[in-house]
Amino acid sequence: MKHKSHFALLFMLPIALASCGQVKGYADHLGDYAVDMDYRDGFTILQLTDIHWNYNTSTPASKIYLGKVIAEAVKHAGQIDLVELTGDQFMLANAYHVESFLNFFEEQATKYGFKYAAIWGNHDRHGLYNPNWIADKFRQAAHCIYIEEDDDLYGRSNFVINLKQGNDVKWQIANLDSGASFSETALSPFRDYDYIRKDQTQWWLAEHNLVGDKVPAIAYYHIPQQDNGILWKAVQNGAPNKNKFFKLESFADNGTERGVSDFIPTAKQHNLKAAFMGHAHNIDWTVEDDDGLVLGLGVKTGPELYYAHILTDDPDPAVKKGLESTGINENFDLIGASLVTLRHQDEDNDGFEDGAFDLEHLYLNERASGDFVKWVNW
Repeated sequence: MKHKSHFALLFMLPIALASCGQVKGYADHLGDYAVDMDYRDGFTILQLTDIHWNYNTSTPASKIYLGKVIAEAVKHAGQIDLVELTGDQFMLANAYHVESFLNFFEEQATKYGFKYAAIWGNHDRHGLYNPNWIADKFRQAAHCIYIEEDDDLYGRSNFVINLKQGNDVKWQIANLDSGASFSETALSPFRDYDYIRKDQTQWWLAEHNLVGDKVPAIAYYHIPQQDNGILWKAVQNGAPNKNKFFKLESFADNGTERGVSDFIPTAKQHNLKAAFMGHAHNIDWTVEDDDGLVLGLGVKTGPELYYAHILTDDPDPAVKKGLESTGINENFDLIGASLVTLRHQDEDNDGFEDGAFDLEHLYLNERASGDFVKWVNW
């Protein structure tokens, strides 16, 4: 849904309300939110997050870095099928940066044969353009998967990608808009990190039911929900949950009672196998909960804005634990990408995948003496 700005004037409110009365109900148009892709054993999803092209970005230099990341992923995996851009592609960018960014990904998609899906982050809304303009740019890009309906569903980039083998859906990839760092509701005084709303959860359940409740699913969105913090506290209190990589700052979720999301608690009861997000630049921590659901933050992609400098002699216990979990023994910067590889597994022979996947994190730093490239298995 194209939300009205919270800076709207009072005299515009009746017009806004009248306009909202004309939007379509998502429940009656579920098929409009789905895109099909061909599935294969070993289907690969490369997550790039928090790229942050902005008014100060050198696009030639940034293209070189992103090109190296994509080329390394293709070399490592053999093929990249889908690239998930999980928010904050831009921040205070202008039309030149947006168009250059999309032209670059169109060139890469043509070269390597992948599709890319775009999800909104909080900073994508902070630019020298109308958000509807950038949404149209996403729609018009030949290799970009992006759906935004004029509907009653909260957020912009809510859509699913059904991975099909013949007529059968083997996996579903859910893309959700986790909102902005300010309320998009007209005249709201609050400035919180946003959250996945109840209507988005119900929408995804309806989309998932269309393909069958045995179909495994993975979700991508931008802002971590409260579930990450709950699991972090459990690990800190000695819970034996599998956790790995680097956790160096807070999750920056909404953190308020009114911002609690029901998405993860509900979706994992309906065959959601994992959820991956971004937003926190100094975190690429991943954890598996007691029910087998994997929650992970992708590695921040590129050197724009801030990112962590990992030093082997850092006394911080979090750094030491991260180095121990990854096996890295040299200084590096926490930037790169994340890769999911879907594995064919049907142990009960019912025609449905059992939800098996591999997860790897790539750390790639440009260096004059030869780039630092390190892949770490989850």
